[in-house]
Amino acid sequence: MNFRIAATSRTTGNLLSTLVTEKARETGVTLGDSMVCYGSGYSGNLPVLNARCSTHNKEQQTRLLWEGLGPGALEYLAGRTLTGNGPAGTWFARKEQHSRGRDISVVLEPWQFRPRLLAGADFFTKYEPSNREFRIWMYRNRYLGGYEKVLGRPEAFKKVGRNYDNGFNFNHVEADAMPQAARDLSASALRTLGLDFGAIDMLQRPDESFCVLEVNSAPGVAHERRSVINNLATRIVRWAANGYPARS
Repeated sequence: MNFRIAATSRTTGNLLSTLVTEKARETGVTLGDSMVCYGSGYSGNLPVLNARCSTHNKEQQTRLLWEGLGPGALEYLAGRTLTGNGPAGTWFARKEQHSRGRDISVVLEPWQFRPRLLAGADFFTKYEPSNREFRIWMYRNRYLGGYEKVLGRPEAFKKVGRNYDNGFNFNHVEADAMPQAARDLSASALRTLGLDFGAIDMLQRPDESFCVLEVNSAPGVAHERRSVINNLATRIVRWAANGYPARS
């Protein structure tokens, strides 16, 4: 079994490869000619998981999710479609290539869209009020694990977004505590993007409905051998043991 790992995801990707090899040896599964893509896609003839993981940039992914999931995704607006002022409401200006939300800038009034485009923005997503945010790991229709982003260091909360640098920790959510609606929407997001596995960042709105922010095809883990990466490795070994089945 071969692994294609994006340069920015080498630590977790290499860990996954090691875990798969260990679990295959323990269970007596032979890892034949096949490919697992961790942030770097593949167009060859081998049986493959996540071949399309690097097909879309951030804007394309956002558009596909909006078109495929409707209210289950962020409302999307392409910058190239704007010829004048934008719509009312609070929006975020984004770039098609970004990481850790470092591209985010806020649009508070319609006239601010054009200056944001001139400053380098590519597209816009509408602000969604939310009470909670989760990261949900899925393999096809299987739930691998989930975490809630909880503000544990409020003194670091200085920017937009729930991430570690902004004071948020990833607290594990037991399987029976993760709402089924969130799991189902996560599986739909994977199918919409043609992926086999990933970590879905998701908001829960005040009305308790859910909204997908993005799908990470090469998510990192906070410390070595975290349960979700072990669960993903187990699924990959089962995929090999079952003859490399395609998505249903």
